Amino acid sequence: MFNIVFNLVRDENGATIAEYALLLGLILVGVSVVVTAFGTNISSAISKASASLIS
Repeated sequence: MFNIVFNLVRDENGATIAEYALLLGLILVGVSVVVTAFGTNISSAISKASASLIS
């Protein structure tokens, strides 16, 4: 019985999956904050660049 519990404590596969999920969640939150904060400015800059390429 002790060996089973000891092996479960040493097994890190579940922790790795949880860490990746947490990291992915943090990246998604960060991207959404950046897009929300700078979305209008980025859109304006792309429009100006496009207009200067066309003319």
